Amino acid sequence: MASSTLTNLLALILSVLCHAAYHAFLFHTVRHAPTRTVYGLTRAARRVWVAAIMFRKNEILAVQTLRNWVMASSFLATTAVLVITAALTVVAQIVARWNEEMTKGPMFPMIQFVTNDWFSFRLAALCVVCAGAFFCFSQSVRFFNHAALVCNVNVSPHPPHAAAATATATSFKYLHNNPIRVAAILNRGCFFYTAGMRCYYYLFPIVAWFWGPLALGIASALLLPVLRMIDFHVSDFELDARPSNRWIRGENRAAETESRGSMHALSEIRTDGRRHAA
Repeated sequence: MASSTLTNLLALILSVLCHAAYHAFLFHTVRHAPTRTVYGLTRAARRVWVAAIMFRKNEILAVQTLRNWVMASSFLATTAVLVITAALTVVAQIVARWNEEMTKGPMFPMIQFVTNDWFSFRLAALCVVCAGAFFCFSQSVRFFNHAALVCNVNVSPHPPHAAAATATATSFKYLHNNPIRVAAILNRGCFFYTAGMRCYYYLFPIVAWFWGPLALGIASALLLPVLRMIDFHVSDFELDARPSNRWIRGENRAAETESRGSMHALSEIRTDGRRHAA
């Protein structure tokens, strides 16, 4: 029993430390070199998309796109609750029908994890991760609904005269002619969506943990390269083959180019919107 406890603790601690180190590296990269990550690129793309929607007044496209995101988040949030319910139901059925004859049956090797001392911790970890996924997807639905509302603000070069004398003047001034602030609401919803998907990814090592600490270590090790491919865009793999000094100069130039391109696109969209408004 002592050796089993030590093995489980060792596998769990090593897995947590490895993934914590990876996410620390990912956070540092997102903060200092966002063009290397998918999150930095998509965040900038969403800013341009919001600007195009607000200045070109394409409200139908905005509502349809955000509706698709809301439906995906709702489906995934419901799935997280169903996973919790199904796991607890299956375990309850196994415990209710448990007897000595089941230990001699052919299916016992598949369900013998129920007799393990760490079974309650593994089941609790599964439920906690699914609950976290449900919370994140629920928050993403909330922010997507907020974005659908503020994205349809009628942006024009001249605010309406009535807005200056009403209580909505502060809100209008905050949102008027500034899609960056509106995009921040959308990006917050996408952040929670990404966090919910990350909870789903970690269900694989947790489920593997039911069959022993070795399975947990193998699943955690296999998950790291998968996350690497998901979090970083394809061109980054080509840059990795270059010398470090060239890579740094290339990343700095790419970041400057991406920033100038985004601002130029925003200015063009704003000019086009004002031309249509005139």
